[in-house]
Amino acid sequence: MDIRNTRQLKDFSAGRLANAREGQKIILYFSLITIAVSAVATVVNYVLSQQIAKTGGLGSMGVRSALTTAQMLLPIVQAVFLMCLELGYLSTMLRIARGQYASPNGMRLGFDRFWVLLRCTLLKGLIFGGVAMASMYVAIAIYMMTPLSNSAVDILMPLVKNAGTSGILLDDATYAQLMMPATVLSGVLSLALAAPVFYRYRMADYLIIDRPATGALAALRDSRVMTKGSRWNLFRLDLSMWWYYAAMLVSIAVNYGDQLLPDLGITLPFSDTVAYFLFFGVYLAVTFVIFYFLRNRVEVTYALAYDSLRPREPENNGAVLGNIFQM
Repeated sequence: MDIRNTRQLKDFSAGRLANAREGQKIILYFSLITIAVSAVATVVNYVLSQQIAKTGGLGSMGVRSALTTAQMLLPIVQAVFLMCLELGYLSTMLRIARGQYASPNGMRLGFDRFWVLLRCTLLKGLIFGGVAMASMYVAIAIYMMTPLSNSAVDILMPLVKNAGTSGILLDDATYAQLMMPATVLSGVLSLALAAPVFYRYRMADYLIIDRPATGALAALRDSRVMTKGSRWNLFRLDLSMWWYYAAMLVSIAVNYGDQLLPDLGITLPFSDTVAYFLFFGVYLAVTFVIFYFLRNRVEVTYALAYDSLRPREPENNGAVLGNIFQM
């Protein structure tokens, strides 16, 4: 299998999926669990917000603090659960890509490899956070030391001249006008610097799945070695999946419909709360359709791409994707 031949990868993945007995059941369970977790977390967050708003006074400070802490922890718990579920789902798609039997039980693998997965995710987060900070620093330096900052000087000079004892006061529109060039420049630099790093560690999750004894650092290191010389081909493979990512962007736009439509001058005949949950419900439905009909095709293709980059091993040293009760 050649990663440079995206058509071959897609055709082969279609054949593997056609022969997978449990493929549709796996994506059904994965989609339903993902959507259910997102729905429950959103409803719980709303209820917590309502309770916090009703809680006031010194006597209820402890209750308010507990509710606020729970609200802060909720997205973290959700993200960790979905992270494990995602790895388990990828493991089933890797089995299907190899023509092996896979079942929904295989999605437990992410919870079995929780600690190594968590360490790997945190390390990648630190790496990307460092890239973002470096991009911001370089963007601000470029902005301040080039003619790009001339517009900021033109805006600030009248404010400085008219400033009283209270100093310079910036309204939201002026602040946005000042920061927009630096923000755009920072975003462009972040994308340019983060993209190579992203593709460098693209295969770390598959290595955690494929090598039970591997650690987080080893997975990142081996992913860097494995993808060397093939990152452009991985990018081309992503571009060939534009239809999937376009559909996901549409679902995200639907999720924010309650904010986008008023900005377009369209008034909704609902309260803000009803509009929020209405569009969120439509978003969940659209996401389910995208996952159920498209996600397997995408992930099996990516699993085949991983296998095309993986160093050749003896047949008896293949992937260990869980015990017999997880297949």
